[in-house]
Amino acid sequence: MTSLRQTAVETLGSYCEYVWVVALIFLAGIGTYFLIRLKGMNILRIRESIDLSKEHVLAGRGMETLSAFETFCLTLGTRVGVGNIAGMAAAIVSGGPGAVFWIWVFGVIGSANSFMESTLAQIFKERKKDGGYYSGPAYYVLKGLKKRGFAIGIAVLIIVLEIGFMGYQSSTAVSALSNAFEFENNDIVFAVLVSLIVAPIVLGGMKGIAKFMSRVVPLMAVLWIVVCGIVVLENIENVGNVINMVFSYAFSLQAVGGGIAGSAIIHALNRGIFASEAGLGTVASIAGTADVSHPVKQGMVQSMATLIDSLVICTATAVTILAFFPDYASIAATGLTESRLVEYVMEEMFGEGLGGAIVSAFLFLFAFTTIIGNYSMAESNMRFLRDDPRYVKALRIATCILVFTTALVGVALMNEISGIVRAFMGIINIVVVLLLSRYVFQAYNDWRRQRLRGVKNPVFHRSALSDPEGVSEWE
Repeated sequence: MTSLRQTAVETLGSYCEYVWVVALIFLAGIGTYFLIRLKGMNILRIRESIDLSKEHVLAGRGMETLSAFETFCLTLGTRVGVGNIAGMAAAIVSGGPGAVFWIWVFGVIGSANSFMESTLAQIFKERKKDGGYYSGPAYYVLKGLKKRGFAIGIAVLIIVLEIGFMGYQSSTAVSALSNAFEFENNDIVFAVLVSLIVAPIVLGGMKGIAKFMSRVVPLMAVLWIVVCGIVVLENIENVGNVINMVFSYAFSLQAVGGGIAGSAIIHALNRGIFASEAGLGTVASIAGTADVSHPVKQGMVQSMATLIDSLVICTATAVTILAFFPDYASIAATGLTESRLVEYVMEEMFGEGLGGAIVSAFLFLFAFTTIIGNYSMAESNMRFLRDDPRYVKALRIATCILVFTTALVGVALMNEISGIVRAFMGIINIVVVLLLSRYVFQAYNDWRRQRLRGVKNPVFHRSALSDPEGVSEWE
């Protein structure tokens, strides 16, 4: 059984790398075009984006729909996953310290993709029977491109994608707990435990999920930054060397790990997308649930969430690793990668046992919140296919069962399966967003005009669009 699983991982892994090269060309290329067309507003207006993300921090608790702050926490919890720990370590090992620079680059490009897809999701959102808003790629394909069959296919693909990724995260969560607490049949015990924790949150519906995430995610992210900060402060004299390693390897023509420099960049961008979800259409399914006065608000909030994930949380992990070692050769000499490398650093700093427990705890938390976020995306697309409480309830029950069963499949296999589906989704979504980009640019121009007139809280009406057909929620 083990050999069969390993063969499947290797086969899917080689295929996944090929598909991701194609996906990255589309995501990075089209994202760069968006960045230029937006004139870097996703960076230049970061302070305004931060203010928008805090809208209705308290009022959202009494709203039937989701507030800007609740969706911000929901998407941030989805973005901040295992990739921020294990993925960053893998990127450094396989691509060298320069991989960090290219992750920053895609963080900026990806934030433009996030702005575009999230604003588009807001424009074409729908109010469903439970009183909440729902949207995503399937919605803007149906209403914007007028392709019902294509939209149904995308909704099914996203549901499959999120089910697969929930499986990967579930496997990771159980693996993290099993590594920290070893006893007979611990994987089965922890699979049951994770399922029992997930069940009441998922069964509580979208509003309950948003409330949970708005309380847990900010604290979780801050705690990881604090832990990483402690390690960096202990090695503060090496920070200058970290900066030197990042930039010297980023622009070096020297091959890293036996591969060409271009493959190192591809691997780094892969990890950047894996961490941020930018451009895949998945986060758009959550962004469209927010109740805001203008679509651009959610676009700006989500572009900022991408930057926080890529430039802050991923960087915290990367600097923690690089500050501990004198050079890249020392990192490679450990023979470790992914979470094992991070555990090695933490155990050297905090002591054997405690360091590993800290990493396991955060791996569990990051994986757990991502499971919840992935479910939210699946429900949004299920409601597109059938806005029937019976089908939604069936999805919730199936999710709880899925979390248990996939937890026993194995992290590596689930990673490769979900990775292939994600790459295909990225290609499809970013092309659709490009085809419908005129709606986003028109909405953004409307936002700018109102702001220039001194309107502090711009309000959107579908008449601002040249072709408002299909836009139903902005009367």
